[in-house]
Amino acid sequence: MTVILTFEDEGGKTKYTARARHWTAADREAHEKMGFHEGWGQCADQLAALVAKL
Repeated sequence: MTVILTFEDEGGKTKYTARARHWTAADREAHEKMGFHEGWGQCADQLAALVAKL
């Protein structure tokens, strides 16, 4: 799997985009079954909480 993270200035705010590219459909399906989407959501929430402290 390859992950592409981008951070873009949006006039004083930051746009965060995460893209995941799996090598095969089977790899993607396996990650989905393991909670891939929920895990990324938790990661984004933790990042937002960290940034809010700055």
